[in-house]
Amino acid sequence: MKKKRIASIAAAAVLLLPSLTALAACGSEKADVILKVYSWAEYIDEGDEGSYLYDIEGDEEAPPILDDFEAWYEETYGISVRVDYATFGTNEDMYNEIVLGNEYDLLCPSDYMIMKLAAEDRIVPYDESFFDPSIEENYYIRNVSPYIADVFENGTVTVTRDEQEETHTWSEYAAGYMWGTTGFVYNPEHVDRADLEDLGWNAFTSEKYTNKITAKDNVRDTYFAALGLTYQDELLALDRTSGEYNHTLTEIFNRTSEEYTEDVGDTLLAMKKNIYGFETDTGKADMVSGKIWLNYAWSGDAVYALNEAEEDGLSLEYFVPEAGSNLWFDGWVLTKGVEERGTKHAAQAFVNYMSMPESAKRNSYFIGYTSVIAGENAEMLEFLRDDLEYGEAEGDDEDFYDLSWFFGTDAHLYADEEQRTSRQLFAQFPPADVMERCAVMNYFDADTSERINELWSHVKAETLDAWAIAVLCIAVAAVILFIVYAKFGAKIDLFRAKPKKGYELVKQDRMQ
Repeated sequence: MKKKRIASIAAAAVLLLPSLTALAACGSEKADVILKVYSWAEYIDEGDEGSYLYDIEGDEEAPPILDDFEAWYEETYGISVRVDYATFGTNEDMYNEIVLGNEYDLLCPSDYMIMKLAAEDRIVPYDESFFDPSIEENYYIRNVSPYIADVFENGTVTVTRDEQEETHTWSEYAAGYMWGTTGFVYNPEHVDRADLEDLGWNAFTSEKYTNKITAKDNVRDTYFAALGLTYQDELLALDRTSGEYNHTLTEIFNRTSEEYTEDVGDTLLAMKKNIYGFETDTGKADMVSGKIWLNYAWSGDAVYALNEAEEDGLSLEYFVPEAGSNLWFDGWVLTKGVEERGTKHAAQAFVNYMSMPESAKRNSYFIGYTSVIAGENAEMLEFLRDDLEYGEAEGDDEDFYDLSWFFGTDAHLYADEEQRTSRQLFAQFPPADVMERCAVMNYFDADTSERINELWSHVKAETLDAWAIAVLCIAVAAVILFIVYAKFGAKIDLFRAKPKKGYELVKQDRMQ
């Protein structure tokens, strides 16, 4: 995801962005409605070179999609709107801004954060009219993938409001935007696919990949991966023909009791000792440079890495563990108070505009991630075939790739084996059997969050290994000796003897 590709930069600037946005607004032309949108950096088509309109349609003056929305809204509803678009680097950054009282109308958090915001009564449901397909401007409900719509409709969250608990579906509170899986980007020159299939999540602790594999530098994704590693045998033993298969798999991937947390903590420490390091932003570059051979990645980042590697003559691949993995999604939610601010209509219209197939193409192309939009007539299938060149309209039966599970119609491509099993098409649209073994991450309640965050802090701050301590001691000793010599050098011959070999200090490359 471009949003996560630059997360480290965005996180550093996140506290300044609301102020910068406000300053920019001061010099802007007045509008009837000011819509404040808070989302990931580089998570919307910004126009110019690199945009769909510029690269595919040849528009050398391709405007940002925000400009087009503002023009469309005024033309459609007769009301002028200006979008103040601010960005965050992590879900937690965004959450902290909301808790601190900063007002936004529309947010784009990830799955578990959507649940957390809803459970704490910080967001409000969409209007019932938003889901009426007979309304011409309701592009979301008419174009969203049936698969995504089903995931949202079947997911539930308990909302505490006025000391009363209510159960609501995700679909009431969120409209999908982008989605994907997590898995391993790997270099087939160094990693045998059959070996990776045999190891699965155990790749994190395999001696074959010591210092050649990375994990994510956030507690939610890496805790999920550690659950997969800890309980891989149990996951593999599940009956996939059972109607409860995915339900049970999801339960395992969301275990948070103290008993499970203790086991996962041991796994995290074992992972840390074997991996090159925890990263958010550098995994793709390290894959291309050859520093690492395996990178635990979001599928959108995987596609980006595969594309970038091709430009350097390197063919990377993407793998989802057989035991199961993560189905993630980001969605648009309305903040509490949006009705009082008079911006709810514009916010819902914004979501609908981004859900037009043409808008979905623009955003998906610019970001490199997979839109939740399928289109009433599977318009996004044409985008995959013709614009991204993932397949042909016709081909041999052995190249048939069924996408009906996502588009809800007889949708398919004809693609070569690599695209169907390990390349970009597989990363963006895995086959149905892969999706059956993917689970959505739930949010941590307050007590669980505190306990697991303490565990994560312990893992990240684990004492350096013996070799690192030895190097540190030598460095400290050297500094002390230097100070002593600088002060008393004329009186002692401490450094006049020929130095012994073997005490060269080296930079520790492995991330701690």
